[in-house]
Amino acid sequence: MWSRGRSPPDRRSRDRGLGRRERRSRAGTGPLNGRAEPATVYAARARQFEERAAAHERQVRKCARARLTLFVVVAAAAWPLLASGRGSGLVLLLAPAAIAFGCLVAWQRRARFRQRRATLTAEFNREGVARVERRWSALPLPPTAGEPGVPTGVLAETRSAAPRSSRDHDYADDLDLWGEASLLHLVGGACRTAVGRRTLRAWLLEGADARTVAFRQEAVAELAGAIDFRDRLAAEARLVEDANHESESAPGRFLKWVEGEDGLSSRRPLRWLRVAGWVLPPFNVASLVLYVLDLASTSVVAWPLTASALVLASCWKTIGRTFAHAEDGESRIRNYARLFAHVSSIDLESRYARSIHDALRGGRLGSSGPGGPTGADARPAHAEIKSLRRLLDMADLRGSPLFHLPLATIFFWDVHVLAALERWKRRAGQRVRGWLTAVGEAEALAALAALAADNPGWAVPALDPDAKVVQGRGLGHPLLSPAVCVGNDVEIGPPGSFLLVTGSNMSGKSTLLKAVGLNTVLARAGAPVCAKSFRLPPVRVVTCMGVKDSLVRGESFFMAELRRLKQVVSAAEAGDPARTLYLLDEILQGTNSAERRIAAWAVLRRLLASGAVGAATTHDLTLADADDLAARSVAVHCTEFVDVDDEGLRFDYRLVPGIAKSTNALRLLKAAGLGD
Repeated sequence: MWSRGRSPPDRRSRDRGLGRRERRSRAGTGPLNGRAEPATVYAARARQFEERAAAHERQVRKCARARLTLFVVVAAAAWPLLASGRGSGLVLLLAPAAIAFGCLVAWQRRARFRQRRATLTAEFNREGVARVERRWSALPLPPTAGEPGVPTGVLAETRSAAPRSSRDHDYADDLDLWGEASLLHLVGGACRTAVGRRTLRAWLLEGADARTVAFRQEAVAELAGAIDFRDRLAAEARLVEDANHESESAPGRFLKWVEGEDGLSSRRPLRWLRVAGWVLPPFNVASLVLYVLDLASTSVVAWPLTASALVLASCWKTIGRTFAHAEDGESRIRNYARLFAHVSSIDLESRYARSIHDALRGGRLGSSGPGGPTGADARPAHAEIKSLRRLLDMADLRGSPLFHLPLATIFFWDVHVLAALERWKRRAGQRVRGWLTAVGEAEALAALAALAADNPGWAVPALDPDAKVVQGRGLGHPLLSPAVCVGNDVEIGPPGSFLLVTGSNMSGKSTLLKAVGLNTVLARAGAPVCAKSFRLPPVRVVTCMGVKDSLVRGESFFMAELRRLKQVVSAAEAGDPARTLYLLDEILQGTNSAERRIAAWAVLRRLLASGAVGAATTHDLTLADADDLAARSVAVHCTEFVDVDDEGLRFDYRLVPGIAKSTNALRLLKAAGLGD
């Protein structure tokens, strides 16, 4: 049975200062705020955008037919005029025809772009249905680049420090954060840019303090109803991905140029070139004018032009290399302009969303989201990117020597364009990282908001610094389909105690631990959780669950488990132990039962002495026989029912107080066809 809890908090604060109808119009609040099931809403919107894409496709075909018709008509009309030598009539025909043809080309390009955007939006809504139903095969798997590492920031690819292996992370591998049917598989589909993916991974891998989590929860609750905004954001991000063939290092290459020192002002020997760019062009123009008016000889023109050519030749390669770096960087960022414009266009009331909006409208994003200072005179991000594009379009004249060489020699065209690029870098270059950070955070918030919209029965967790226990009511596994997800009331703590989960095979012990861990990770990221209510302190999650041996490292299963347990104990004993939540699944199963019991007692005693809180599962029903552990353990178990008719097993996955009394290994042996 799916545990349905309360919905995310209402959004009345978002409607302050504006009428509800106007606010819905601006934010794009859709039917997900109503009573319709999310899957039904997504399916209806998918059909709507498919119809819109088909309409734009018809426009594309109409434009193609109109262009062909115009060409044939103009060609048929121009032939008699050309044969008769009526040049003026030919000009009067071709000039408006060329303008009309250009308008048709632009119209067709816009229609094709709108068709692609509508197609992507329909695809995103179809994925919404698959997310709700947990149909993993219908969900795109996020790129795996960077997943083995732990990003230290939104743009970690630009930093020299190598990330740690996921094997050493507190919980990344054990809690199925990536891969098929993982948390990122469920949530990460909305993040299509490299910065968006890295931001979401950082939030899920690192967590945040209670203040930042509260800001994110406010923004997520607001964006959960802004379905039009989220759809357009996903479509624009996918267009960026398509155009750039987006990789994890793409923004880093652009930042390397825009924050670098290459150019005329950074190399002392080249600074004089800017002076020459202002001094020589007037002489070149004056000599050419005098020559045209027959007031000067050829030598008068040749001397200044030769001097200009020699000056440019001395730094021709340097200028070309600088333009190449700029064009490579800009080619990775120019497609972000529409994404910047869309994110900065939304008018939201939550503090985190407002800080993102301000960062792209001319301000700067604060280190913890809200609170970043703004610049009143700064231009919006998308306007600055358009200015950069125009400058580099002017630099593209280098590809047309017939036009470029005269302009470069007479007017020092390249020098002035390069100087304008440097002015752009000084004006906007140091803000680009903030723009990318803002867009990455907008995508991450939209991904968490989609999770809230997909699961209206999930709760907003309470991250309470004063709490001593992790307490969940109706807590379920967020990756399970709502049709099969079972909610249980779970309480872990206070410090100095641990939850001991026993039970037979397949009864749901490991799933319970992963449910606690994953919901804690979601809560620390600012996302809703699969529960009716969830209250916890800002704990650090450390796990020992999916241990594997390693032939490469020459490490046995038992040694790998000991190393992992050492990491868990060290985390519990370091810093504030009361802020550590440990989850141990089948502790020390890689050795014989006698030594296993003694070793497990030793580990649990150290964890209890540290003051950390946690839970451990085991098949060993004598694990809590030690008097001191029995007094400090809270025993619960999962059990099964025997179907009398066919001697099968049925599980209800419900927690029951006490130590398990039944086993089922031999029944499962028989069910698997391996004998009695």
